[in-house]
Amino acid sequence: LPITRAIFMQGRSPYKFIKALSMSLFLSGDLGDVREAIGLGFAAGQVIGAPAGDPEGKDLRIAFDFDGVLADDESERIMQSDGLEAFHENETENVLIPMHEGRLTDFLRGINRIQDIEEQRQRDDPTYNRRVHVSIVTARNAPSHERVVKTIQSWGLRVNDAFFLGGIEKAAVLGVLRPHIFFDDQRTHLEPAADTVPSVHVPFGIVNQKASESDSTQVHEQVGPLSPETV
Repeated sequence: LPITRAIFMQGRSPYKFIKALSMSLFLSGDLGDVREAIGLGFAAGQVIGAPAGDPEGKDLRIAFDFDGVLADDESERIMQSDGLEAFHENETENVLIPMHEGRLTDFLRGINRIQDIEEQRQRDDPTYNRRVHVSIVTARNAPSHERVVKTIQSWGLRVNDAFFLGGIEKAAVLGVLRPHIFFDDQRTHLEPAADTVPSVHVPFGIVNQKASESDSTQVHEQVGPLSPETV
């Protein structure tokens, strides 16, 4: 890529300039900066995986989780509060109602624009091999998968593959799919694959809210309440 822009801020994060610079995605190893960017409504994620080992590759494979990444966490909240049965019931009842867009929906929209260019090039030159490939890898299964398909269609977006795993560990599928980057909102899904799949944690939604609150509680318990003497 002919990258020519650069920002140097003495170690301070540039996420506040995302909109001004028309950035599609903010990636960082600093969880605090990523949470700030997510809180401001930007597409952002914390890089936790190893770099992609594909020196001879000529394509780009991108994989997304769905809830909390491409979509918001409205369904995940039902899952967390009422359980799997209530989740499936909700998705079946609302199968024709599109979910709200998540933090990375616009990023997928931009990828689709690149794919549009590739499709036109292939129409002009049948020997051209399309290079950008997009997959969804989600723990959902039937019957909740149908709402995912209809939601993506309602957004006017598309993916090449969709894996609805329903209990199968994502790392096993990702090891075969070998994406160059995988986005998920739950670290428990990322960590088993992070050694072999470049992974990005998107700290958005109810699951991460609970994790953040738990971290804050643990820190408070370790430090203990402040006494007049320590103040």
